Amino acid sequence: MAAKFTVKNPATGAVVGEYVQQHAEEVAKAVAGARHAQTAWATLSYNERAKHVLKMKAFLAANADRACEVITACSGKVRQDSLVTEVISGVLACDWYAKNTKKVLASQKLPTGSTFFANKSNELIYEPVGVVGIISPWNYPFSIPFGEVLMGLMAGNAVLLKVATNSTPVGCFIDDVVKAGELPPGLFQHLIVGGAEAGPAFLAAGINKLFFTGSVGVGKKLMAEAAKTLTPLSLELGGNDPMVVLKDAAIERAVNCACWAGYQNAGQSCGGVERIYVDESIYPEFLEQLKAKTAALRHGPDSPNFDVDMGCVTTKGQYDTIDAQVKEAVAQGAKIEAQSRPVPGCPTDGLFYPATVLSGCTPSMRVMREETFGPILPVVPFKTEAEAIQLANDCNLALTSSVFSRDAKHAKAVAMQLQSGVVSINDHLYSHGMAEAPWGGWKESGLGRTHGYLGLKEMCNVKCINTDAVPSAWMPRNLWWYPFSADTYKLLRRALVFAAPNSCGSWLSSVWYVVTHSGSMFRAWKVKDKNA
Repeated sequence: MAAKFTVKNPATGAVVGEYVQQHAEEVAKAVAGARHAQTAWATLSYNERAKHVLKMKAFLAANADRACEVITACSGKVRQDSLVTEVISGVLACDWYAKNTKKVLASQKLPTGSTFFANKSNELIYEPVGVVGIISPWNYPFSIPFGEVLMGLMAGNAVLLKVATNSTPVGCFIDDVVKAGELPPGLFQHLIVGGAEAGPAFLAAGINKLFFTGSVGVGKKLMAEAAKTLTPLSLELGGNDPMVVLKDAAIERAVNCACWAGYQNAGQSCGGVERIYVDESIYPEFLEQLKAKTAALRHGPDSPNFDVDMGCVTTKGQYDTIDAQVKEAVAQGAKIEAQSRPVPGCPTDGLFYPATVLSGCTPSMRVMREETFGPILPVVPFKTEAEAIQLANDCNLALTSSVFSRDAKHAKAVAMQLQSGVVSINDHLYSHGMAEAPWGGWKESGLGRTHGYLGLKEMCNVKCINTDAVPSAWMPRNLWWYPFSADTYKLLRRALVFAAPNSCGSWLSSVWYVVTHSGSMFRAWKVKDKNA
């Protein structure tokens, strides 16, 4: 019997919807249907696929308020967060992929690498992988999966989507958006299966690639499972992202950015600010401004009057993680410098963790070493840029980071030394909303990239077509083909000198020798009859 479950608003406890969980065995049937639909979809031109995506764009833009309502109800974030980071970015993504996929995935001719192969040429062809599985998290329940759905479809794939269980209403809304695109039946399917079952079921059913966004631990388990079938993966597994504020930074901008990128979505952003390193010469002023602005922030349930800045933490487990890290840091000597204030009527027993500024944090504290994934900003002074870079890079995650300075050239020089997939200068976090910018990192932040040029190519197999400029009838064999002989060996050795000469004379000599002795390439290989 199929299991039923209820999704509730984490901020208010109100029931958002009731749903029936599908059996894992149904995934295999979904993959078979998707594969059938994808065969025809892959034959369409990029311009034809774009027409479907632009219909999705029009539907999403027309239903922006409905989208914000369902996202807010499932996540507990406020509507302005939902609009800015999820809905607007979704509309922009539709537009960018519809207009640019043809250019990004156009065949690419490679330049000749050596005169040794002057007659040869190579062309890269990008082909859809087939059926793509997407498993997405609850923190950005719309924008994370929707961007990947667009990439998969525009690249010519079929897409199966599994969203976090508590984001199921958002998954159903995504289904409505995609239906507005009037796709072939079965090409896109939203599957409501258990979180622990989804990955193994996708892999067992034979999907061609899996895109997962979530925790490091689950990502490693999926990678081990995928190894059994050598199914490729794209993994985005989180970050512990540093913000480096240099002594010549515009302090007000840096503080304002820290507040938004650290507290937005109650800090539940894998690319949000998690650690702030500030030059000691401006640390007191930076800290005072951050304290004042944090204390002025208002947290509570979303309000129709837009008088709430920050919503709640989405799950009880995440709330407990945040609370434990802060209490542990304080017990080890950290100090709570400022916190946001609850709005009147804000539940005191809910998941509303206040935006919090911490000082006195040390590198060994969990709040510094692990991804807190909450509205917590530890602020640490540094003496030298070398120290700041070392502290920023001292992490097992490498997703995003930022540098603040009035000197753009110097900021870029520092950015080049930071270990992360994305480094923003005088900003943070926003690039996830830029469809053209890649998203992803290394170390334990995962594998591969989503979004933009690199994300589209992650949705493809790459084929290299190798051709010869000389008609095959003119040249029966290559120089290195059978039959072997002393003459061909000598010719190949002279060709090697031609490729790597030790003097101008040796180069000219080898060129002359190759030109005058390579006639064998144009002669047929005559095999003598052994009985003759």
